[in-house]
Amino acid sequence: MTNVTFRQADIGNLPFRQGTFDHVFVCFTLEHIPDPLHALCALKNVLRPGGTITVIEGDHGSALFYPETSAAHHVIDCLVSLQRQAGGNALIGRELGHLLADAGFVDITVSPRLIYASSAIPGSSEAVKCIFIAMIEGVREPAIAGGLTDPKIWDQGIQDLYRTTEKDGMFCYTFFKTVGRKER
Repeated sequence: MTNVTFRQADIGNLPFRQGTFDHVFVCFTLEHIPDPLHALCALKNVLRPGGTITVIEGDHGSALFYPETSAAHHVIDCLVSLQRQAGGNALIGRELGHLLADAGFVDITVSPRLIYASSAIPGSSEAVKCIFIAMIEGVREPAIAGGLTDPKIWDQGIQDLYRTTEKDGMFCYTFFKTVGRKER
């Protein structure tokens, strides 16, 4: 593609003039920053009047699975706690509607996007392993070092999450797609 330029910048201090863009797309970003409202206001500033924004974020608190165990919930909670300690919010998906409203967007729509995995849906359990469980596994060392868990409990929780991807298991998770418009 010759009409695409990639730029890296601070989302709260964007190097673009007001009204530069017709649409802004943000995916899996706000959950990692300490002030998502400030970021949304900065993004609104670079939209033209009537421009739109699409924000997609997950909500780790929405994970449902079978078989359900406290150890599996515990390892997910470790990720949520670590993200909170780092200034982020792993539960932000449920907050997107009011965050866009607080930033001054109008005509806001929130669409929960359910991800469901089971042996009845070919390939779906592999996606859970490669994306969700891999993400949780990635915080093992910080969770242990931070005193949130111990290796035995952690390993059991990860094993239990993998168990949800077996023949009689199931895993369910919600992403939230939220769209808003800058007033004219």
